[in-house]
Amino acid sequence: MGPVSTDRYPHATAHSRHADRANIHMTDTPNENQQSNPSSQQPPRAPVKNWSPLANAMRHDHSDLVTKRGNPIDPADPGNRATRLVTMVLTLIVVTLVIIWQNVPDEWKEKTLLSQPTPKQVQSPALPADGQFGQVDLMGRVFLRGYDLLQSTQVMDQFAVFEGSLSNEDQVRLIMLAGEFEGDAEALDRINELQSTLVNEEVDRSMDELVKNIELSDEDLEKRAEHDLIFEELKALETIYTDGIDALEDEQRAQLSARYGLIGKVALTHGLDDDDPFREPFINNGMKIGIFGLLILIVGVLAPITGFVLLILGIIGFASGKMRMRAHVPTRGGSVFLETYGVFVFGFLVLTVGTFFINARWPDMGLLLLLLQWSLLLFVFWGLVRGMYPANWRKAIGLHCGEGIFKEIGCGIVGYIASIPVYIVGVLVTVVVLVIQEGLSSGNGGEPVQASNPIFDMIANGDIFLVLLLFTLATIWAPLVEEAIFRGALYRHLRGSLHWVLAAFISAVLFAYMHNYGPLLVAPLIALGFMFAVMREWRGSLIAPITAHFMHNFTLMVFMFTLVQLIKDPL
Repeated sequence: MGPVSTDRYPHATAHSRHADRANIHMTDTPNENQQSNPSSQQPPRAPVKNWSPLANAMRHDHSDLVTKRGNPIDPADPGNRATRLVTMVLTLIVVTLVIIWQNVPDEWKEKTLLSQPTPKQVQSPALPADGQFGQVDLMGRVFLRGYDLLQSTQVMDQFAVFEGSLSNEDQVRLIMLAGEFEGDAEALDRINELQSTLVNEEVDRSMDELVKNIELSDEDLEKRAEHDLIFEELKALETIYTDGIDALEDEQRAQLSARYGLIGKVALTHGLDDDDPFREPFINNGMKIGIFGLLILIVGVLAPITGFVLLILGIIGFASGKMRMRAHVPTRGGSVFLETYGVFVFGFLVLTVGTFFINARWPDMGLLLLLLQWSLLLFVFWGLVRGMYPANWRKAIGLHCGEGIFKEIGCGIVGYIASIPVYIVGVLVTVVVLVIQEGLSSGNGGEPVQASNPIFDMIANGDIFLVLLLFTLATIWAPLVEEAIFRGALYRHLRGSLHWVLAAFISAVLFAYMHNYGPLLVAPLIALGFMFAVMREWRGSLIAPITAHFMHNFTLMVFMFTLVQLIKDPL
C-alpha cells in the first residue's frame, strides 16, 4: 500500500519517531461544559509510541494531535526534503552576508568598496565634529538646557567614566562644559592638558617619519589636519577664559558654533548673565528638562517593577501547566516558511547594499530609499505564491485573531510589560560589554568606542518628512513585517524541529543581527526578540507580539523625538 495522502488524512503526517520526540498526545478537545467543569475533563491519553498514518486514519475519535504542552500539531508545511535542503544552504549564505554587512563599519565599506571614498573633510568648520549627538554631546546638551537646575551639582563627575577613551572633539566639549559648571581655571587646566597630549602625538608621528623613514599614510595626514583644527579651537577657548568673548575673532566664533552646536554656542556666551538675551535662550529649558526627567524616572521605576511581577506570574503559570501554549507546531518536513525567511533576507540584502552605493553617489536619495523599504512587505506573502490556501497560510504564519483581537492585544500589552525586565538585563549586558571594550581599546591605544543610535541621529538631523517616515517605519512597518518574518515564518519553521526555547533564541539572535547597531549593542534586541517569540508560542497569533513590538518602538520614538526637541539648538 502506498503512502496515505496528507490532504485526505490531516492527522497522518508525522513519522512515529517525530511523535515520540515531540511527546505527542491524542486528546479530546473539551467542549464548553467540560471547560466550565474541570473535574469532568478526561485525562489525556498516553503517548502513542508506535503509530502509522493508516492506523491514525482508522481511529474512531479522530481527536487532535497535541504536544505535551498542549500545542496543536499541524501537517507538514508545503515543501519537500530537496527544497528544504537547497533553501537551508542558500539562506545560510545570504544570512551570513547580511550579518557581516550590517556589522562592518561604514568606514571600512567606503575604503574597500568605493572607488572614491567619501572624504571626512575634517578641516571644514561648517561640518559638525565627529560624534555629534554622541555620548558627551547628548549629555552635555541635557545638562546645559537644565543649567538653572544643575548649577550646584557635580555635573562633570558624570563624564568621569568616559574620560579615558574620548575623541579630541569630545575633549573640547568637556572643556566648554567645565568652563560653565566648574569655572575658568578648570577649563584652562583641561586646555593645557589636551594641548600637551596633542603635541606629544605630533612628536611621535614626526619621529616615526624621520627616524624610521615611514611615509605618512592618508590616515596620518588626516589626523594631522584634525590636530591643527583642534589647536585652533583650543586657542579660541583659551581666549574666552582669559580675555573674554569680546576678544574672539568672527572666524573663531563661527567655527565653535558650527562644529559644536549648542555647547559651542553656550561657550560663546560665557561670562554673560544668565538672563542676558544672548545667553538665556540656550539655558532656559530647565523646567521642561526636569518634568521630562521626572516622568522618565516614574516610568523607569514603575514599569520594571510591574513587569517583574508579571514575568514571575508568567513563569509560575508556565511551570504549573496552567498557561497553555497555543502556537501550532508543524510536522517536520516542509520548507515554505524557511523560503519566506530566505527570500526576505535576500531582498533586504539587495536593498541595503544598493542603498549604500546609491547614497555614496546620490546622497539626496535617502528619503526615497527609506520609502523603498516598504517593498519588503511583499516577501511576507511568499507562501501564497507557493500555492498555499489563504486560510491555511494565515493560520500557519500567525496572521489571525486567535481568541479575539481585543484579548490578543491585551495579552500583547501584558507581555510587553513583562518583557521590560528582560530588556533591562540586555541593556546592562551591553553597558558592561561597552565598558570592557572601551577599557581594552584605550589600554591598547586604539580608537575610542563611540556608541550611537542611527535612528536618533536621523531624528536629530532630519526634516519633518524624514521624521514622519521613520515614525511610520518604526511603528507600522517593523511590527508587521518583522513579526511576520521572524516570529511568523522563521519561528514557525524552527518550531517544527526544535524545542520552543531554542527556536525562540535562534530567531531572536538572527533578528538582532539584522539591525545595524553593531555587534556590541545587540543584547537588548536579542532579549526583545526572545520575548516576542515567547508571546507567539503562548498565543499562537502574531497580534500579541505585533502589539508589543509597536509599544516598544512607539515609546522609543516618542522618547527620542521629545528629547531632541528639548536639547536642539533654539537658534
